[in-house]
Amino acid sequence: MDTDTAKQSETIDDLETNLHTVASALRLSEAQNIVKANVITSMASGLIPVPLFDMISLTNIQFHMIQTLAEHYQIPADNINKSLITSLISGSLPVVSVLGLGSLIKSIPGIGSLAGSGSVSVISGAIGYAVGQVFIRHFEQAGTLEDFDPDSVKEYFSEQFKAGKLIASELIQDIKQLKKDKLSDSEETSSDSETA
Repeated sequence: MDTDTAKQSETIDDLETNLHTVASALRLSEAQNIVKANVITSMASGLIPVPLFDMISLTNIQFHMIQTLAEHYQIPADNINKSLITSLISGSLPVVSVLGLGSLIKSIPGIGSLAGSGSVSVISGAIGYAVGQVFIRHFEQAGTLEDFDPDSVKEYFSEQFKAGKLIASELIQDIKQLKKDKLSDSEETSSDSETA
C-alpha cells in the first residue's frame, strides 16, 4: 500500500509540475503576443510625418505596452511613470541619436518624409521589441515596477534592439510581399474579367 501511495504522490507531483510548465509557457506566449502587437504599432508610429511627434507617440505606445504586460503578469501598474521608458531608451545613446536623426530627416522637404519614415519605422519597431523583451524578462523573474532598474538592463536592451531591427525589417519585407501578391492577384482578376 505504501508503494501505491508513493506512486500516486509522484504522479500528482509530476502533473503539478507539468501544469506549472504549461501555464508558464502559455503566459510567456501571451506576453510575446502583446509585444508583437506593440512592435507593429510602434512601427506605424514611425510613419507619422511630423518630426519628433513620432518619438512622443512611440513613448506613449511603450508606456501602454508596459502597463499591459504588468496587468498580464498581475503586477500593480499604478505607479508606472514615463521616466522608466525614457531612462531605458536614453540609456542606449546610439539608439536615441539614430531615432532622433531619422525623425529630423522628415523635416527635409520632398524626400525627407519618405527617407525618415522608413528608418524611423524600423527603429521604432526595434525599440518596441527591446522594451517588451526587457520587461517580459523582468516580470518573469518576479520583478515589479518598483524594483525595475533601467541601468541593469542596458546590455540586454541593446541585444534585443539588434534582434528587434531584424524582426522589424522582416515585417516590412512581409508587408511589401503581401502588397505585391495582392496587386498581382487583382491584376489577374481584372484580366480574367476582361477576357470573359
